[in-house]
Order: sequence, then C-alpha cells, then structure tokens
Amino acid sequence: MLDKKVKIKAIRDLGAGNHLLVIASPEQARLVRPGQFVMLKCVEDTGENPLLRRPFTIFNIHRNARSGKPAGLELLVKEVGVGTRKLVSARPGQTLDCLGPQGHGFQLPSDLPTRVTTACLVAGGVGIAPLLLLAESLLTLRVKPILFYGGGTVADLVLREPFEKLGIDIITSTEDGSHGERGLVTEPLAQFLRIHPRKDIRLYACGPWGMMRGVHELAVGHDLQCEVSLEARMGCGLGACLGCVVASPAAEGRPYLRVCQDGPVMNSRLVRWDIEPV
Repeated sequence: MLDKKVKIKAIRDLGAGNHLLVIASPEQARLVRPGQFVMLKCVEDTGENPLLRRPFTIFNIHRNARSGKPAGLELLVKEVGVGTRKLVSARPGQTLDCLGPQGHGFQLPSDLPTRVTTACLVAGGVGIAPLLLLAESLLTLRVKPILFYGGGTVADLVLREPFEKLGIDIITSTEDGSHGERGLVTEPLAQFLRIHPRKDIRLYACGPWGMMRGVHELAVGHDLQCEVSLEARMGCGLGACLGCVVASPAAEGRPYLRVCQDGPVMNSRLVRWDIEPV
C-alpha cells in the first residue's frame, strides 16, 4: 500500500452521473490485485473539500500506449455527494491524494481451474467496477467468465465494452426493460443455474445489498461457492475507525468484519445478509 500524490489524466463522462477517472500512478498500478480499492481525496482548492478520503474500486489498469506497461489506474466514480461531485468536476492535471491499493481481492489460486470451469460474474450498476480485472485473471487461468449485468435502466449498464472486447458472454437485464430482459439480474442467473446443475461453477457478485443477498441465496441453494465485493462508507480505510463493519455469523469469535481490512471481497457465507449496513 502506497500513499501518493497523483495527477488526473482524464475524466470520461459515462452518463447518469457515472464517470471513469484515470489517474497517473505507475507504482500503485503495478501492485493491484483484482477486487482492491484506493482511497482518494482532492488536495487542491480545499475550501469545500470533505476532510476524509473516499473509497473507489479499481476498475482497470491504465497502460502506456507504447510500452503496454502499467501507468495508472482507472476508477469508476458515481456522483452521489459533495466529495464525488468535486472529484468528477476536477480537471486533468489536478492533484489527488491516493492511498492504496488496499484490501483483500478475489481468491485466484493457480489450481482454481481444477475445481471451477465457469465463473458467473454478477453486477448491479456500478458494481461492475471490480469485475473486469477479475474476468481477465479468470481467462488467464482458463476459467470461462459469463457476465450477468443488471440495472434500473440501460443508462446504468456502463463500461460493457471492455468485457465485449474480451469475448465474454454478457447477459443484461433492466428493471424497466430498456435493455436485455425485464426484471432483476438474479432472474437470468437463477435460470442459468437451473439449466446447468453443475458443481464446477463459482459465483462472484458486486452491487446493491439486496442483489448480492439474492446471489448468495442462489449459491447456497445450489451448493456453490460465492465471493462478494462489498461496498461501504469508510472513514479511514485502515480498520481503525470501524465505520465500515458488516455483521458476520462466522467471524472467528468476532460479530463484525471490517470491509476495508477483511474485505472488500469475502466469501458470501461470512456475511449476515439479514442485517444491512446503514
């Protein structure tokens, strides 16, 4: 984990309040594992800036166009408050305070293909953020990823292009029927699992709490392993403030787990899904 002052390279407006933020930080980029995050804060024009950093999942490694070497990070940012509004209104060249990469990412042991041949990646809206690097790693291990991507409307289904370029099958659903199947993303996932009653499938999910709970319940019902990437408000990102805890039924004697240190990625069976964090 590194604490760096980094420069903004670009900010791409994806619509519906979503932005792709590109920062220059080759040292941090070389350390990233799928599922990790960074803590960001603007360090210029401090008059109205929040005092605390904000967590952002690393969507992709930004690479040098000539050498292909890691040159920075690509982060998916959704404008939801003062901090993110100032962040997405910043300009290229502006300096940010960046702490990371942090947290436990997805479990990707080299022998995974001996147990898993198909990986169902389930995303809700900006929950797509941790899944691209995961998909690339799975392909390297010769595990086939399938992306189940849902949102309220088509505007929520951002950043599909990188998955398409990897040749990954994408099954989309929207609650208003504007793209793909009408309904929740867990519905086509449930249908897929009914049609393919195998034990060599693993589930990975990131998105709204209710969606991840639904994926967890499907995993339990089909006796499959499931990893979830949890989202939480964080004060410090270092495990000290206890502002990002989730209840756990099996936390080695601890009733709570810290998303920033024990996660953000963890086995779905370590989470008490009946207690949603506030």
